[in-house]
Amino acid sequence: MQMGSIQSVRHCILGFTRQEIEHDCLQVGVPLIHARDLFRSSYKEFNVTPWDRSGLPRSYSEHCREAFEGFVGKISSLQMSQYDGSVKFAVELRDGLRVEAVLMPEAKRVTLCISSQVGCAQGCVFCHTGRMGLTRNLDASEIVGQVWLANKWIKENPSWLAANRLTSHQKITNIVFMGMGEPLDNPAEVSKAISILTDPFGFNLAKRRISVSTAGHLEGLNQLLKSHPDLRLAISVHSAFDAERSKIMPINRRWPISDVMETLRSNSCLQKNGILVQYTLISGVNDSEAHAKKLADLVNGMNVKVNIIPLNPVGPCRLKSPDRERLEAFRDEIYKSGIRVMVRYSKGQDISAACGQLVLEQNT
Repeated sequence: MQMGSIQSVRHCILGFTRQEIEHDCLQVGVPLIHARDLFRSSYKEFNVTPWDRSGLPRSYSEHCREAFEGFVGKISSLQMSQYDGSVKFAVELRDGLRVEAVLMPEAKRVTLCISSQVGCAQGCVFCHTGRMGLTRNLDASEIVGQVWLANKWIKENPSWLAANRLTSHQKITNIVFMGMGEPLDNPAEVSKAISILTDPFGFNLAKRRISVSTAGHLEGLNQLLKSHPDLRLAISVHSAFDAERSKIMPINRRWPISDVMETLRSNSCLQKNGILVQYTLISGVNDSEAHAKKLADLVNGMNVKVNIIPLNPVGPCRLKSPDRERLEAFRDEIYKSGIRVMVRYSKGQDISAACGQLVLEQNT
């Protein structure tokens, strides 16, 4: 979207790349350096109306007031884990709808799990978000806004940093698109958000520290790779048997996991960066020795790391996590095949912030 097309409608400035704002500067006839000033003020100083800062030509400030709005969303509520310091934010958008983002402290880094949609259309049987259905996609400003709000919250809550043994100047270092929604159902806005998040005059996040998770949306992946061929990808498998996977993940009926993995296998850039394979382990469903061997065969020869995630409870549900013995046996079977593997226990389980648990009743 070019700036010249939006003069009749005000949009959040967080939804525009620096190149788009530079284009606007050219259209208005002011030096390109002012685009950098707007970016710095927005992302470094958390200024919601950066056009009001000193140094901008008055005519351009007035132009920006007509073109942009200052609302970047708001944190309507939050919950903090008593066990691992994770914080789950409910972020209210301009239309009153809400999404969730989860802040996760770790040694010398802070990861934010962000949403790309309000709800999700994929309907995976073990995921609470999927039960919401899809309300709408987020635009780039609403995706970037989650990071903006979380970073501002960190700055305003130094006690949280101290409690988690992080330095007083710590900011978000890693982004995972693993919140509400299927990111590759919304590839254009996700792509734009990644460009904004990695801009050196914005949050300046390294591309290698941003991971996009997908259930296997090949069409969206191909579109995203055109803009970001070096992205880091996480693929949710959950069963290596096509027929079984189709029952628990309907997306498999359109893009079978065997086809998805063959596409990933043939992409040299993805292989160079390494692919994260996510596998939610469900008792009596996908946790047998045969399942482990089939998974090992599926990823054999690829540069992957397998994350085994015990099923997180999602309210009334007949599905449950396997016991520790079954979990370790599954892991060991993968390991015997020479594949990097680990069991990952999701953070924020006590505040329903773990994988598959994000869900909100909407106000509208």
